[in-house]
Amino acid sequence: YLCLSHMVLDYLTIPTTSVDVEQLFSRGHMLLPYLRNCLLSQSTHALLCLGQWSKLGLVKDEDFHKAICEEPERDESEVELPDGWDRI
Repeated sequence: YLCLSHMVLDYLTIPTTSVDVEQLFSRGHMLLPYLRNCLLSQSTHALLCLGQWSKLGLVKDEDFHKAICEEPERDESEVELPDGWDRI
């Protein structure tokens, strides 16, 4: 589970420099208000992680293409996340 362990480490670690944080918010800025303002918080979080994992080569291109070609489930309700869901 080498790729999975890298993904978990990436997901659970906090950037040690402000540059990484600024880049993350820059990407989030493009996702949230201008291009995809109707995304659920879970989708936004998943897209930010997927973008980073893709840059690191942890996600295979063919898996990504297969996933985006699938018909999405139509559930308009946002799941309420418990307090502390983002606490490490």
